[in-house]
Amino acid sequence: MPLAFPIRALALTLFAAPLPALACSGRLHIELEHAGVYTLDHAAIVAAQPGLADCAADELVLTQNGKEVPIRVIAAAERFAAGDRIEWIGRALHGPESWYDPYSINNVYLLGAAAGPHARLRDVEADGSGRAALERHLHLEQENMMIRLDQTQQKPGQESDVWQWAKLTQVDPKPFETRFDLPDLDPRAGQVKLTVNFRGLSQVNPPYKHKGDKPEDHAVEVLVNGKALSSLRWNGRDEIRRELEVPGAWLKAAQNTLSLQVPKRALPWDAAQSVVDVVMFNWFETRYRLAGDLDAGALPLTVAADAASPLQLAWRGDGVPALYGSDGLRRPGRALGPGRYAFAPATAGTELFPVLGDGLARPVALRAVAEGGWRQPDQPYDYLIVSHPSLIESIRPLAEFHEKRGLKVAILDINAVYDEFNHGITHPQAVRNLVDVAYHSWPAPRPRFLLLVGDSSFDIRNDSFRDGQYAKWVGLELQYPNAFGVIASSHYKDMPKKLGERNLIPTWQFPSPEGQSASDNWFAAVDGDDWHPVVAVGRFPVVKPDEVKAIVDKTIDYLSKPQLGAWRRDVMFITDEIDSFKKASDEIATALGKEGFLADKVYASPKESQNSAHQAAIRDGIDDGRLLVHFIGHGGRYIWRTGPPDFSKNHDLFTLDDVSALKNTERLPMILSMTCYSAPFDNPTEDSIGEKFLREPDKGAVAVFAASWRNSPSPAFSKSIISELLTPGATIGEAIVRGKRQSRDRVLVEMYNLLGDPAIVLERPRDNARVVRDDGRWSDGIVVDLQQPGFAGNVRVDWLDAKGAKLASADYRTDDARFRLPVPAAARGKLAQVRVYAASPTTGRDAVGGLDFEARKPAKPMRVALADWWRDFRRAPYRAPEWHADTIMQIDFEDPSRTAQARQQAQSALPKTAAAGSP
Repeated sequence: MPLAFPIRALALTLFAAPLPALACSGRLHIELEHAGVYTLDHAAIVAAQPGLADCAADELVLTQNGKEVPIRVIAAAERFAAGDRIEWIGRALHGPESWYDPYSINNVYLLGAAAGPHARLRDVEADGSGRAALERHLHLEQENMMIRLDQTQQKPGQESDVWQWAKLTQVDPKPFETRFDLPDLDPRAGQVKLTVNFRGLSQVNPPYKHKGDKPEDHAVEVLVNGKALSSLRWNGRDEIRRELEVPGAWLKAAQNTLSLQVPKRALPWDAAQSVVDVVMFNWFETRYRLAGDLDAGALPLTVAADAASPLQLAWRGDGVPALYGSDGLRRPGRALGPGRYAFAPATAGTELFPVLGDGLARPVALRAVAEGGWRQPDQPYDYLIVSHPSLIESIRPLAEFHEKRGLKVAILDINAVYDEFNHGITHPQAVRNLVDVAYHSWPAPRPRFLLLVGDSSFDIRNDSFRDGQYAKWVGLELQYPNAFGVIASSHYKDMPKKLGERNLIPTWQFPSPEGQSASDNWFAAVDGDDWHPVVAVGRFPVVKPDEVKAIVDKTIDYLSKPQLGAWRRDVMFITDEIDSFKKASDEIATALGKEGFLADKVYASPKESQNSAHQAAIRDGIDDGRLLVHFIGHGGRYIWRTGPPDFSKNHDLFTLDDVSALKNTERLPMILSMTCYSAPFDNPTEDSIGEKFLREPDKGAVAVFAASWRNSPSPAFSKSIISELLTPGATIGEAIVRGKRQSRDRVLVEMYNLLGDPAIVLERPRDNARVVRDDGRWSDGIVVDLQQPGFAGNVRVDWLDAKGAKLASADYRTDDARFRLPVPAAARGKLAQVRVYAASPTTGRDAVGGLDFEARKPAKPMRVALADWWRDFRRAPYRAPEWHADTIMQIDFEDPSRTAQARQQAQSALPKTAAAGSP
C-alpha cells in the first residue's frame, strides 16, 4: 500500500506528457547533380522525412538504383539523433550510352532503415612512407545541339548520345576552339592522353563513272595550344572516338586550347568543288599524371598503379584532409610535416575523392519517398492517371467524373511512380514499369486506360532557347528554329525560363527512319516483345492548372452534354494536292458512307485562287460541327497544307492562327492529323497544331491523334483507326489500340500519339436507320425505318451524286419512325447516294443510315413490257389496308371512301416539311 500512490502518480505523469516519436519508418529521397562527398545531418533528414527521427544508427541504409552505397555514420550513441550525420560518395548520373543521362539531370539516393548489416565506409590509417603515382581523368562536354539519328545509328531501346557540343564543316570561317585547365598537372609528365569523340553526318557519294579512290567522308585537324597534333580521317555516320597522345611539354596547368577544323578538300572528279563534310564534335577527355598538390583543387584522383606505399599529397589549408575511396575506405591524412600528408595505399584504378576542411557537399533536393503501395494494390483499377504534382488538383474533376460513370480511377503522383518503380530516378521507364506491373500483377480486371497529365521536353539542360541549338539533318524545320521555310513559327506564349520546366512527364524516344520521335505508345507495349500497345494511352501536353481545366471542362461537357445534330454523322476529309492522298480519302469516305456517314471533302487544288476557299471551308465546317476531321497529306508542326507550296503568299496553310479563330464551342471534333510532326509535344519552345487543337478552351478539338515526327502517312492505317473509332460505344483509346494492332508498320504505331482522354466515347449516332429504295409507280423515292418505336424528332436528308457532292438537302419534322421520301427534282438523273440522320430530343437518341443507288436496269423489251402491262391491267382493284400508326401511306392513291378523319390521321403520319425547298 505505501507504493500505490507513487506508482499511480507516475502513471498519470507518463500519460500526461507528450510521448517522443519512437518509430523508425519511411525513406528519404535525396537528389544530387555532381560527383563528390556528400553529407546530411539529422536535422535535415528529419525535416524532410520525420519517420527517420529515431532510428538505430547501424540500421541506416543508403541505396542508389537498388544497390547499397557505403555510408559513414557519425553518431554519439546507438541511436541516430540530433547532432549526428551521415557521409557518402555521391555520383553524377550517367546515361547508358552518354555522359549525361538523356532523361534526368540529378542522381537519386534513397535513405531508409532496416535490420541487418549494411555497407559502411571504413577508416584506414596510413602506415609508413613513400609515394604512389596518381592521375586525373577529366571529361569536358557541352550539350548545345541535338541531332536526329535514324534507325541505322540507333535501335529501339537504345539511349544514344544525341546532344553535341558543336557543328564543324569545311566552310567554317575559323576553327572551333575551347579552353581547358589541367589542375595539378605534373610538369614532368611525359605523354598526356587526349580522347576526342565525333559523329559524322555527311557522306561522299562519287559519280557513277568515277573509277578512282573515294575520299574519306570526314577529316578533322586537331591542334593543342596552336600545335598540330593529328589529322583524323574516317568514313560513315557512326559515333567514333580517337585516343591521341599530347607531349606533356605542350601543356600547362591552365588555359590550354583545343582547336578543331574540317579542312577543305577538293573532289577528285571535280577539282573546283570541295568535299561537303559535316561533323559533330561531342566531347573530349584528358588523362594526366598529378604533381600531388591538393591546393590545386579537390577534383577526384585515380591511383595509376597498385600502391604498396602510402599516398603522399600536399595540403596547406586548414584541417586534416581525407580521401574517400571507391573501394569503400576512408583514408584520413597523417601529417608528415608542414603542408604534407600521407594516406593509406590503394589498388590501381581506385578513385579517390578529397575532402578538404569543411568541403563536404550538400544535396540539391530532399523529400519524403511517396510510399504508394502501387506494386500490389488492394483493388483493381480501370483507369490510371499519372500526373505531375502541380496538376493533380486540376485533374481530380475528371477522375471523379469517370468514377461516376463506373470506372475505378487511380491518381498517381509521378514522383511516387519514380520512387516505387525506378528507384526515384526521373525516367520514362518508371511509367512503363508501372503499367507492366499493373497489367500483369494487379487484381483483375486489368487496367484499360493510362492518362499522362503533363508536358514533355526533349531538352532538359539548357536554360534558354538559342538559334542553332537544335540541328536536324532532314529538311529545314529544326535547322532553322525560327521558321518553317519562311513561315514564322509560334513560340509558347509563356516561354519557360529553363527548357526542362516543360518536362513534367517525360516521353520515350523512338528511333524512326528520320530521327528520334516522342512515343507514348512504348508505355503500353508491355506484352512481351510485342511493340503494339495493350493499354489505351492519352496525354494532356500542358504545364499549368488552367490548361488542364480547359481540357477537362471540354471532355466532361462532351461526354455529359451531348449535342444532337447532323454534325454527329459528318466527317471532314482534308488533303493536299497529291492524287494518292485524295484517292485514299475517297476510299475511306466511301466506306463510311455505306454506314450512313456524310463526308465533307476539302481537297487542295493546283489553282492558287482556291486555297483561301479551302481554308474557309475548313473553318466553316469545323465551326458548324464535325464528328471527325481527318487530314492526310503534307504538313508540319504548325501547318496543314491545303494547296501547292506558296510560302511567299502563305495561301496553302491551315495554321495555328486558324485554330485559334475557330468558334465551334459545343460541337468538338476528334482530329486525326495523318501527316509529319503535327504534334511533337516534346518540343520545349514551340507550339504545334495538334497541341493547339486540344488546349484551346471551349473550342478546337476534344482529342487529337497525330504524329510526333516525319513519316509517310498510310491510308490503310487511317482506315483501321477510323473504323475502330466509329464502332458504336467504343472509347477512342481502346479503338486506337485495336487499330494499331492491325498495323505491321512499327514507325506509325510508335510515332502516332493520342492527345486527350482515352476514355472518351465519340458522339456518333447510337442507332442505325434502315434505308431502302422504293421504285414507286409514279415517283422514285426511299423508305426510311428509324427502328425507334415512338420516335418524334428531326430528320436531315442529303442527296448526293457519285462523287459525294450534294445535289439537295432537306430537314424534316416527323412523329413516325417509318416514312417515305421522293427523290427531289434537283437530284433526278444524277442521284447516286442518300444519307439520313434523325434525332429525337425527347429520348436523346439518334440514328444514321445511308443507301448507295445501283445503276438502273436496262429498259424491258416491248413484248415483255406489254405482258407486264396486261398482267397489271387484270389485277384486282386496289383496296387500302386498315390504317395503323406505322403504315406508310401515299395520299394521292388512298381509297376515296376513307373518312375525313382517317385522311387527317394518314396525313399526320407523313413527314412535315420544315425547310424551304424541301421535296
